[in-house]
Amino acid sequence: MTINPYSTETLAVIVILLLVFIITKLFIKRKRSVSYQMASILKPYARDEIKEFIIPDGVGGLLEVEHLVLMDQGLLLIKTYPYSGNLFGAENIEQWTQIIDGRSFKFINPLYHIHSSRLALTAVAPKVPVYCRIVYTGNSVFPKGKPDEVSVLSSLADDLQLIKDEPTMPDRAQHGWDTILRIARKNGKAVKGRGTVNG
Repeated sequence: MTINPYSTETLAVIVILLLVFIITKLFIKRKRSVSYQMASILKPYARDEIKEFIIPDGVGGLLEVEHLVLMDQGLLLIKTYPYSGNLFGAENIEQWTQIIDGRSFKFINPLYHIHSSRLALTAVAPKVPVYCRIVYTGNSVFPKGKPDEVSVLSSLADDLQLIKDEPTMPDRAQHGWDTILRIARKNGKAVKGRGTVNG
């Protein structure tokens, strides 16, 4: 039995085209992913970053921090929520509301937790400004306006511009960052930054 060389070449071309198609789809999906979008938005600002670590809360306990970014202006504390739909909340309201698919859900004001994290970080690095940012990464909107320290993914870049306009203090920020790295823990081990993110 002989093999037709044209059918083997045709099969090889089809396999290559299929692989190119799959790789392209994966790349597009990755570009659209929340983590990729967040990384792209933060890249112009971040000198370094650490994620998901534990620090002392200042009153004898421990506090988990999702994401901390070193900037020339100080430290940026980020907490993300994957909520979609219409969101309603204000800085001093205890419970916020999510309305999605005609149903209403209440949740605790997320600024309470992030402000507690800011206090703990400020206790460790008292001379460094700590900026807070709650980021809703789902398809969400705040029809009646959102609090100052809250963003949706589509507004994050513009919201961060306000921090970028603050005075810079790279040496002081770096000193505070180094102090935090000395006490921060992840899985019982010391935490290391990623080095210069933009370098």
